[in-house]
Amino acid sequence: MVAAYKALLGRHAVTVCLIAAAGWAAWFCAGGMAELFIARKLNNVYADLRAAQVEPNAQLDKVLHTLGDFDRSGQECSVEQYSQLADLVKNLRFVDQAAIRLPNGKICSSYGQELPSILAGNEKRKFSVGKRNYWVDSGHAVSVDTDFIIVSEQSTYVWANKKILLDNLKFPKDLQLDLIGPGGAVPIASTGPKPLAVQKPFHLEELVTSADKVLIAFAGNRNELISVISLPLSSLTGLTFKLFIGLVCVFAALLLLARSIQRHYTSTAVRLRRALKANTLGVHYQPIVNLTTGYLVGAESLSHWSDNGTHVPADVFIAVAEKSDLIRKLTRSVIEQVAEDYSTYLWACKDFYITVNLCAQDIQDPNFPDYVASVLAAYNMPASAMAFEITERTLLDQKPAAMQLQRLRAHGHRIAVDDFGIGYCNLSLLDSVPFDILKIDRSFIANDRIAPKDALWRQIAQLAKSQRLKVVAEGVETPEQLPHLVSEGVLLAQGWLFSKALPIQALARRYFQCPANIASYDSKISINDFY
Repeated sequence: MVAAYKALLGRHAVTVCLIAAAGWAAWFCAGGMAELFIARKLNNVYADLRAAQVEPNAQLDKVLHTLGDFDRSGQECSVEQYSQLADLVKNLRFVDQAAIRLPNGKICSSYGQELPSILAGNEKRKFSVGKRNYWVDSGHAVSVDTDFIIVSEQSTYVWANKKILLDNLKFPKDLQLDLIGPGGAVPIASTGPKPLAVQKPFHLEELVTSADKVLIAFAGNRNELISVISLPLSSLTGLTFKLFIGLVCVFAALLLLARSIQRHYTSTAVRLRRALKANTLGVHYQPIVNLTTGYLVGAESLSHWSDNGTHVPADVFIAVAEKSDLIRKLTRSVIEQVAEDYSTYLWACKDFYITVNLCAQDIQDPNFPDYVASVLAAYNMPASAMAFEITERTLLDQKPAAMQLQRLRAHGHRIAVDDFGIGYCNLSLLDSVPFDILKIDRSFIANDRIAPKDALWRQIAQLAKSQRLKVVAEGVETPEQLPHLVSEGVLLAQGWLFSKALPIQALARRYFQCPANIASYDSKISINDFY
């Protein structure tokens, strides 16, 4: 069993390697595509985030700039200062409170009161960017009542509510936004239940994969805050797996398509069509021998196809041709080749004929007799030198077939019925269709069936004699068959006993050689009775 598995693996090692390589390539491509999709999604979200930050930043900048122009020379917070501060922030959505510090340290607020301190008892972290200072809560819980970002510049202060700022961003639920101070040192706010674990250094605008996140960090307009947009790592792996499955399906579909195209272009029908178009099919000939003289009297033409040095069996490609539209082209190719071979090699062979097999489509073609006449005229081949073989299964509609065959006979061709006796309409055929030659199927004269006196082939031979038809025995393979055939007046035969199918040059040499060494048999039948 182990050896069998090893042998199987050995035979399919290349296929297994190709599948493994394709799987690895699909996973690699899926990973790259998933990262591109995630990066594009995060960049698009950041573009929306930048747009949403425009108004809050503009309001903060406006308030700080205006506060810088306030008069802070007094020693006490005045009613006028309270009023100006309140008017400054009353219509601003993102500014909760504004304040100025007097030279003596007193802080005047837009709430209309003096503040004891900026932090007002809340612990906050402070960091500086340029001329501005920022205070943020030490925790990450976001509360609309207590969580503020305080921005100061030259003794001026602005309070922005983190909850309102985050809500304005309308951040997608499947993503998380973390606002972090410059360099990633100070966490400010997070939209997720668990703030991002700060990692240093941040690689800005690059997709980064951590232990549980996939994220991109973006610097603010003035490099004040870093916005980190992240997704759970499972989103990346899940997308990668989906893309992998998709790519596998695509690769499989492409493989099936390529296989289908390969099968199409390498199929027997397609290769046969190309061969017919290129006129690369050949014809071999199986000799028909006179049993009384040993000389050749004719031959049956057989299509021969060698595709790139590989012989394709006739029963394979002829069956394919019959199922497609190629059988008529194949027949015409054979007729042209036979006419050319005859005019080149056999023109001096007296009374020699070559049979060509016809199919039902040929018999149904009304232009077929005229086509044959034109080909034979082009090669100066007499019509009597070309006979046509048909089988019973090609004559299902006997009346039109009889008319077509009569036209061929009128042109001077002889008609042979092939494989006689294995069909179902034998006697009616002999009555309704004009025949000149009857060929007994090889199955009737096999060694185990030829000897009996009441053998069916003997009755066929007697029937042919009564109809004055020539009889040809097919498939003669042993000398023991010959005396039985001659005894019934079957004086023409073909088969491997005499010769296999030959190329035209070999057939011509065979014709002019000494006759076959056929023993003479005591027979009272004269060959002239059959010619």
